Amino acid sequence: MRAIGLWILVFAAASAADERTGTLAQGTRSETPYYVIKGARPGPCVAIVGGCHGNEPAGALAANQIRRWRLARGRLLVIPRANPPALSVGKRFTPGATRELRDLNRNYGPLPRGAQARRVWSLLKAHKPDWVLDLHEGFDFHAVNKKSVGSSIIVHPGKEALTAAQLMLADVNELALRPAWKFVLLRQPVPGSLVWAAANHLGAHAMTLETTTRAQVRSFRTRQHRVMVYRLLAHLGMLDGPGMLDGSVSPNTMTAPRGGGGGGGKRRARVAVYDSTGTGGPGVPRVLDQLESRTIRTTVERVCATDIRAGVLAQFDCVVFSGGTGSGQARALRKSGRKQVRDFVGGGGGYIGICAGAYLATSGFDWGLRILDAKTVSPKWRRGRATLAMELTPDGRRLFGGARSIKVIYHNGPILQPAGEDDIPDYVPLAFFREEVARFGSPKGVMVNTPAIVGGRFGKGRVLCISPHPEQTKKLEGYVPRAVDWTRRR
Repeated sequence: MRAIGLWILVFAAASAADERTGTLAQGTRSETPYYVIKGARPGPCVAIVGGCHGNEPAGALAANQIRRWRLARGRLLVIPRANPPALSVGKRFTPGATRELRDLNRNYGPLPRGAQARRVWSLLKAHKPDWVLDLHEGFDFHAVNKKSVGSSIIVHPGKEALTAAQLMLADVNELALRPAWKFVLLRQPVPGSLVWAAANHLGAHAMTLETTTRAQVRSFRTRQHRVMVYRLLAHLGMLDGPGMLDGSVSPNTMTAPRGGGGGGGKRRARVAVYDSTGTGGPGVPRVLDQLESRTIRTTVERVCATDIRAGVLAQFDCVVFSGGTGSGQARALRKSGRKQVRDFVGGGGGYIGICAGAYLATSGFDWGLRILDAKTVSPKWRRGRATLAMELTPDGRRLFGGARSIKVIYHNGPILQPAGEDDIPDYVPLAFFREEVARFGSPKGVMVNTPAIVGGRFGKGRVLCISPHPEQTKKLEGYVPRAVDWTRRR
């Protein structure tokens, strides 16, 4: 085993707003940005709208990723979050609106009803799109439940639109987890919807893309939207070849091309948060909230196991795996996905593992990533939930700040000891448990004075593993953002 030093760096905060073309409803509760992306050559104009219904978040997430794509020709008009008030509460209808106006996707036509529908409609009329895509989600798979339009492409009939929809169906159905969950083609959008109005009153080729919220995580549904939109844009000749880091686009593209801003803390941090099978509890939402609310420039995206197997981590600086079950996360990633994570860290990426994510990083399980020279003290992992005393080491205090002795929520996290791997540097303790919980037949007397937080290296990358849950503990909300800053330091 090779001992290592641990360099601690907390980047200075920097603030910068996302670039945007314009803002709808500025100064109101419905204020929302829109983007116009132009290719180098003339071509069709495609309008993409997400977030019309607040309980259908994947469309908004996908649209926000797609607006970062570069085009070879033509234009994209993207409104990622058409209905911010509804999205903020996760409800289908606009809160506080009258019954007649509460469903934004029934308010369109030559004379749209309601202030936000008029704003969106005026923007579309000004850009005269050739195609309009509205990104939505159904509650169930239409193939098995006709009461829902989930997993469908709803097309206003027309030869060009139907041809494109068939191509989109073929690509997105390659992702189907079960045969009955495949997308189907539906015709005739509902009257009053944006797609219906765009087809009938703007003369656009128009379709509604519907993923399904049942039994599919948000990051996977977001990928489905990206795949469908990509296929249409490729069909229209608006994109160059596959790739991510050189500015060209693929269905995996989630962030803007790299460039500018310098290194270290001066460049926007790009963080992937694993949000897929094997996660559970409030871990993912808390991590997302804490990273998205920080003042330092950060791009944070949810990624699913399919994304990771496809190689999306190459776009990011670090990846966060939070609580749930480490073995479940490993099974979802499969061998190829675990190799992607291992190669990402070895090549210079950062890894943050919290509870289950810390188990995943270890070397003591055949399903582990083996990027940390650690194993668990006992196979009996179910120790229970408690708020325990934790003491930071000097290195830990330089990284996380605050008091030396603190209380932190613990829930079945790993009790670590060195694994004795000769080809992985020793980890460095950043905090120790000073109390223990030992229920459900787990061994007593083995937890006190074991590492609660450790940092290490793997290849060119950095690994930081946290057994307890600071992201769920009041006054410790800064731990994950500071861990991101440390793992970004090469």
